[in-house]
Amino acid sequence: MENSYSIVTNLLTFKDINSAPNFNQKLFINLKRSEMKNKWIILFSIILFFGCDKEEETVEQLFTEHFQSTSSSNFQLIWQDDFNGSTLDTTKWSRISEGTPDWKNYMTTDDQVYEISNGHLHLKGIVNPDTQTDPRPYLTGGVWTRGKFNFTYGKVEVRAKMDSAQGCWPAIWLLGSTNEYGGWPDYGEIDIMEHLNFDNYIYSTIHSNTKSSPSSSTVSVNPGVFNTYGVEWYPDHIVFTLNGAATFTYYKESGADWRQWPFDRDFHLILSQQLGGSWVGSINSSQLPVDYVIDYVKYYEYVPSPAPPSGSQQYIKIQMNGNTTNTWNHLTEVTLINEGIEYVLPAGHNAPSLLGDGVGVNGASTGFFGLDANGLLEIDLGQGYDFDAIKLGVYNGDNRIYEDVEVSVSSDGITYGNLIVEDVQSSETFALNPPVYQYIKIQMNGSTANTWSHLTEVTLINGGTTFVLPSGHDASVLLGDGIGENGASTGYYGLDSSGLLVINLGQEVLFDAVKLGVFNGDSRTYQGVEVSLSKDGVNYGPVETYDVQNYQVFF
Repeated sequence: MENSYSIVTNLLTFKDINSAPNFNQKLFINLKRSEMKNKWIILFSIILFFGCDKEEETVEQLFTEHFQSTSSSNFQLIWQDDFNGSTLDTTKWSRISEGTPDWKNYMTTDDQVYEISNGHLHLKGIVNPDTQTDPRPYLTGGVWTRGKFNFTYGKVEVRAKMDSAQGCWPAIWLLGSTNEYGGWPDYGEIDIMEHLNFDNYIYSTIHSNTKSSPSSSTVSVNPGVFNTYGVEWYPDHIVFTLNGAATFTYYKESGADWRQWPFDRDFHLILSQQLGGSWVGSINSSQLPVDYVIDYVKYYEYVPSPAPPSGSQQYIKIQMNGNTTNTWNHLTEVTLINEGIEYVLPAGHNAPSLLGDGVGVNGASTGFFGLDANGLLEIDLGQGYDFDAIKLGVYNGDNRIYEDVEVSVSSDGITYGNLIVEDVQSSETFALNPPVYQYIKIQMNGSTANTWSHLTEVTLINGGTTFVLPSGHDASVLLGDGIGENGASTGYYGLDSSGLLVINLGQEVLFDAVKLGVFNGDSRTYQGVEVSLSKDGVNYGPVETYDVQNYQVFF
């Protein structure tokens, strides 16, 4: 940008069903597939929790808040601006003045293109009302942290929305703060978000002297609502995110110098509203003014991962199936997670002794992990470690989904434990030791809050193996007749007059998911049904909320 250029049918509903495709696909696939047929123990694995009661909360925001609350322990929040004052915090930001690059053509420090109100920073693009004082036809606002807050590595998140107009070009980007590698693009640029005109997508781009491919990606978005645009910058790769979900990753090549990877020293952050230029095109003045609204900016410092503690798990087997069986497998990251602490294995860890080149069948120049022609990789960690989950990252330049990826661990490389199967898009965590629960709380809201609630089935699921709880399970203790206030002759579960049922399983149990079935003789939809889980019946975890018609799977 320094010159002129530079996501299976959805079955679940969560505010907007179409906004959670990965989660829905995984749940559906887990229901229809499993080789584990243990009828005595039902395994439990919660994939995602969501719960929110904020007004007008978009799905994008809910995803963002979830990912933020479970963000990698590699990042610690140390710097932020929520724009809650009445003026720009000049200890953090400077206004950007006019310059020669396209993005600076109409920049000004004048107050008329800057506003801080109601917790938002407004950067505007306007028709210049006084061309006698300043002959430029347009004026725009931008701020940066140069000289006030520079940083190497870390995570940046900016929640913002923007107007669209012909010639409108708002952006969020990082620029190298020093020039020991030379001028632009040699000192490097990380474009987190650029939006042009009326596009329904944004660009994320890397600039350097010599770039690996791919170095740019687009992702669909509604720019007129608040979205959280982000980047995670590591010593050997850069991950772009939209509302907490990874969209594109750029890798440091093996043996790379500054030409391909100038991203090893300080950069600064820029928020800019620009108009016109050779990339964005001409300006339609009748569509002005435009307003670029920033809710907050957060910077999380990068903290290198420690090694996990010693334990018995030494071998990891990864089998990529589905549409990723052959040589175009791109496994880009294997991370061990112990109690939330992440340890990223170096690319090709122990792969030379197993697969030859050690960096991937189709990824010798990009540091990808090696998988054989059948999509198999076995990793010998060299010694045993203690970890409770494994995160896999995959190449996702074309938004592909890696189906039925299998992960298992072993202490001797011969006998492997339970097989965990997930679909992976960008990245996915495989939980090895999922938690156990004894209590299930069900709250039926909306059109089913009162005595005509008809809950007909509660089923525990382990990856396709189901256990249907007997009607009124433990309900007699809680509700008297045990089969429902309005269902004595039909075997329905008991819900009280407020639509509440708490089930005590009698012991702690492991299970994949909970399926609720409802009476649907008149095709009714039970709105806002909430499910949460507890070990002790006192402290419940996050609430998952869906609308239910016929049946619905939670977690």
